[in-house]
Amino acid sequence: MSLSRFEHFWLAELQRQHDQHDFARQQQLFHRQEYTDAAPQQELLRRAERVAERRGTVRQLQRWQNVRRLLTVLFGFIAVLLGAGAVQTLLQQPPPISLLFAVAILVLPNLLLLLLWLLLATHSAKPRGISHIAMSLNSWLVKDTAAQQLSDAWLRLVQQQRLLVPLTGAVSHGFWLLIGASSWLTLLLYLSFNNYQFHWATTILNEPQLLMLAQLINYLPELLLEVQLPPIEAQDEPYFANLAGRWLSICVLFYAVLPRLLAVVLCLLLFALRVRRMQLDMQAAGHIHVVQELQQTRSEHAPRVVDADSGDTAEHLRFQYAQQGSGELSASLDFETAQAQAASTLTNYFGVLASYADKQRWLSDLQQQPRALVTLRIDCRSTPDRGSMRLLSQTAQYTEKLIVQLVDSPAATYLNQWQQLLDQYGVAYVRVD
Repeated sequence: MSLSRFEHFWLAELQRQHDQHDFARQQQLFHRQEYTDAAPQQELLRRAERVAERRGTVRQLQRWQNVRRLLTVLFGFIAVLLGAGAVQTLLQQPPPISLLFAVAILVLPNLLLLLLWLLLATHSAKPRGISHIAMSLNSWLVKDTAAQQLSDAWLRLVQQQRLLVPLTGAVSHGFWLLIGASSWLTLLLYLSFNNYQFHWATTILNEPQLLMLAQLINYLPELLLEVQLPPIEAQDEPYFANLAGRWLSICVLFYAVLPRLLAVVLCLLLFALRVRRMQLDMQAAGHIHVVQELQQTRSEHAPRVVDADSGDTAEHLRFQYAQQGSGELSASLDFETAQAQAASTLTNYFGVLASYADKQRWLSDLQQQPRALVTLRIDCRSTPDRGSMRLLSQTAQYTEKLIVQLVDSPAATYLNQWQQLLDQYGVAYVRVD
């Protein structure tokens, strides 16, 4: 499963919570040898993904996301039905239909809830409204401890990274955008193929107040598109229904569709920008344990230059090869960052010769059955010390041919030293990436 940047940080937050509560147990799921030379944040993200794969959390996350997509479709369908239902309810009123009443039904709830969102959601620490309902349903549909932990980590992440407002905003505005768009399109459909009568009507307002309210509603359409208000004095004219229908459609577009569309776009842009700028807090409880372990591991494996051809040991190294052997054998010396790749590309991969015991088992196996070809992978971030050269010399005694694969990388500090030393002893080598 390919994870997005947000999902990587989501898993990292979940792993931080696990590390905070039981770091010793989490160490069993990710060994220190698996660390690379990447930046600490990248190591934390990669570690969180690997542990999640081994624990099965990635599959749980995929299930969580599938339920979210299902709820998105469900709520979208409900929004379309609400929008279409509002228009049908309005147009079923006895003719002529009041224009102010039509605007109030199709526009006013949308605008009022938009203002309410601006007042409340920007100061809220938890999802509210339609976002809260969706998350509650998601938790109800996926009832297990892992799903609850994912939900808690999601909420914690969006709070830390200031993603709560754009995320819940996109959900809320998207829901009301579908309602508004559905209302507008349904209204256009009904007005295009049916004949409806409209008029300006009020019970408690006088004519100047009615006119002022109508002009206030028409302010934006007139400002942007020079839309004229249907004249009150022309209510009895045959063309008034045409003017009123067009004006009502434009009002729904301006006040129920475009504001929500703009809000959705702004929320999505803000969300994308903040996701790009997300950073892990290396001092946070849980993360700090991993960072300290990473620093300790790197200090233990920090390369120290040793003059491999100095002293009596280097002077007396002899590379004497076996007269005969059969089959092939391969291994990695000291450590291997791509063990799965090495195992798949090399023949009869023995493993990583990291400890003294590993090297003794390696030599014992060769002694019992000399090989025709032995291949040793060496990461050039390690130094060509006397112990490494001694192992190569001992390995050569039990093989007809020895080939060293020098693993090159941007951090391969000792590539030239390895090449010079192998040339000095006549050991065949190849460079690999």
